[in-house]
Amino acid sequence: MSYEIELKAHVYDKKNTTEILNKNCTYLGKTEKSDTYYTFNNNSKSCRIRKETSVNGSSSKMSIIFTYKRKEQKQNSDGTIIEVNDENECEISDEKALEVFFEDCGAKITLKKQKSVEHWNFTKGNYTAHIELCNVPPLGDFLEIEVINDSNSNKAVDEAKQLILSIFEMCGIPQSAIENRYYKDMLKNL
Repeated sequence: MSYEIELKAHVYDKKNTTEILNKNCTYLGKTEKSDTYYTFNNNSKSCRIRKETSVNGSSSKMSIIFTYKRKEQKQNSDGTIIEVNDENECEISDEKALEVFFEDCGAKITLKKQKSVEHWNFTKGNYTAHIELCNVPPLGDFLEIEVINDSNSNKAVDEAKQLILSIFEMCGIPQSAIENRYYKDMLKNL
């Protein structure tokens, strides 16, 4: 089992952030993501179907990905809240069968979200951070940084958090810009 240890922060100077990331990280390309969230009758479980088009240089790839996450937010001793997710996903060839199944199970579409993303990787020590500079209309620009780890122990989470915070610092993003809410909660509150 692997865990995503993740933080995101508001970005107020996208051009400067992009320049810093290009200088210090490995660029991976661009992706357009179109997410549809489904919530089941009891309103406690939800899942997502994502249509994704990735572009790297002259090649592109279209994917459909089904995702179910067990989400958790942990608060460290310094008060920082960090997202630690058990994410389960698989690529599917067509979303229609799942959509019909969800409808028959009483699931409802509760949210649609668009996200334009540029990707980088940054490696330090034993950890590689995946970095996404995202535009989520109408919320604006965000820097999402995640570290995948086999453990969600306090030590593993703290080490990943320190790497993530150092990348925010490298990009000139203050800790006060960290956003603890999920995008879907931010969008529902508009």
